[in-house]
Amino acid sequence: MEMKKEKLVLLNLVWATTVVVAFILGGKGGDPDASPSFGKVQGNISDRSTHGAISALGDAPAGNPAGGSRQSLAGSTGSTAGRRMASALADPDPLRRNLQVAELLSNLTTADIDEVLATFENGPRNEESNRHFREFLYAWGLLAGEDAVAYAMDSKSPRLEGKITSAIKGWATRDPEGAKEYVAGVKDSGTRQWMHLTVMGEMLHRDLDGAILYSEQNEKSRARGSQLDQLASALFEERGINGITDWVNSIDHTKKENDMLSYKSYAAGLALDRLAGDDPDAAIQFIMDNADQPFITSDGLERAARRAAGPINEELEWLTQLPAEVSGQRHAIGERFEDYIREDFAAAGQWLASRDLGPAYDEAIQDYAFSAARDNRGAAIAWAERITDAKMKEDTMRRLVPRDADDRG
Repeated sequence: MEMKKEKLVLLNLVWATTVVVAFILGGKGGDPDASPSFGKVQGNISDRSTHGAISALGDAPAGNPAGGSRQSLAGSTGSTAGRRMASALADPDPLRRNLQVAELLSNLTTADIDEVLATFENGPRNEESNRHFREFLYAWGLLAGEDAVAYAMDSKSPRLEGKITSAIKGWATRDPEGAKEYVAGVKDSGTRQWMHLTVMGEMLHRDLDGAILYSEQNEKSRARGSQLDQLASALFEERGINGITDWVNSIDHTKKENDMLSYKSYAAGLALDRLAGDDPDAAIQFIMDNADQPFITSDGLERAARRAAGPINEELEWLTQLPAEVSGQRHAIGERFEDYIREDFAAAGQWLASRDLGPAYDEAIQDYAFSAARDNRGAAIAWAERITDAKMKEDTMRRLVPRDADDRG
């Protein structure tokens, strides 16, 4: 009996001790991960960020900072946003890792930005983590576009290709007007042009006509060429061939601002490329309708020829069908014939010999004469004599017949 009483007393003491320990630990606030150790980065970014109930999924109703039915990353999930992102990035399973990162970024709130940013800045640098960092910048751009872009453009931020594009893309997705206003104020021309391209790319999905007008505001540059490529593809998918030709016809190439002639010339080349691939005869008709216009260039004609025909000799045949008043015809024929010479010198000579030569063939004749001169100067000179352009003929002969030719026999 005494033994049973001793056991009962011992059990009561153990239970009482357990209750006391649990009470003491509970009074300390629970989750030890709730206090992030990212003070330095947090202090820098917090001044620029507006923490509130806004998430990458959209503006959230009161009491639900993550939007929808999801909980905030910094909520009652048992860990902070930074910790959860670090855990996701460390997951060795690529499918699970991508899924976790996507879910975290979809539920990102402005209150989480500092922690997640610090996680990326202090984490490993590799191709995979860099990709996820760009995705984070996109999500940040959705929430606070100007802050995200300012960070991406800061020379002290990590050197990461595509970071500015990712941030401005997120901003343009949520607030295109705000992004456009910001881009207009960027002082560096090169940066501004590529940011302009990114904003327009996002507008294409929601406002095609607005994207067209916005693209015209960009300066002549490689970025503007990429813009026009995107526009042509979007127009073709949404409005077909007629949509592209209507677009080109609507461009006022007489406007001096932003060099709209070069804009329309490139656009016309894109239209010809699409037309030639879909209906070569329609491409020829388009050229004939605009034969005397300066926006029909040799580059556009050469591009169309590549799409309209197969082997080089067929491309050349297509180009020779164009009206003589098309100023770019001669150069386009010359460019394609130069490639023909490199591909098959004998076949190129046979093709040229079979033609009823005229002004359109002058550059082709010149190219062939220079090539032939390596083996037979006399034959080269004979070809040069058939050039119709007086200045081109004189220049060609000067190169084929040096002043000391008589001394060399």
